[in-house]
Amino acid sequence: MSFLAFDSDAALVTRAQQGDTRAFDTLVSRHRSRVYSLAYGMTGDREAAEDVTVEAFCEAYRGIGRFEPRAEFTTWLHRVAVNVCLEHLRRRQAKRLLAEVELDPNTPSNNNTCELVITRDFARRAMQAIEELPETHRVPITMFYVEQFSCAEIARSLNIPRNTVKTRIFYGTRALRDRLEADVRSRREGGAHG
Repeated sequence: MSFLAFDSDAALVTRAQQGDTRAFDTLVSRHRSRVYSLAYGMTGDREAAEDVTVEAFCEAYRGIGRFEPRAEFTTWLHRVAVNVCLEHLRRRQAKRLLAEVELDPNTPSNNNTCELVITRDFARRAMQAIEELPETHRVPITMFYVEQFSCAEIARSLNIPRNTVKTRIFYGTRALRDRLEADVRSRREGGAHG
């Protein structure tokens, strides 16, 4: 066992920031299962969770120089992992949306083309509106509406109370609805003046 295994996270981070890759490897060993559990809870897929775990630690390694020592490393790492998970879920959802709205090559009617454009445009605007939400709302909204996790599953994944999840989804949904309605109004007004 390496002597680094007995160092605190803060000491290991300081050493990693100075270029000590063994210190970062120790942080990975220490926190890998926690990041994997989070990733599995958010993706529901073992292979995806493995990919996300690797990607999250790659992101953490690239960003370790920007880590502020007065913050908790575990909190920072959790945020990095959640962001990587969300990006993975967005890519997966985008692929799913595109697959769902592809035109049937046997029926290339104008109605289908128009419907396809409207559906894709709305999906793009909805995902953009979700992206603009604060993280506390964006994460549960993405998990609930995009990935269709239950409130209990979200609570377990994010390690927060179920009622907190419900509250964040409620206020996040309201904010999302307001953003989309404002977008529709501005498009109508722009069209009226065009």
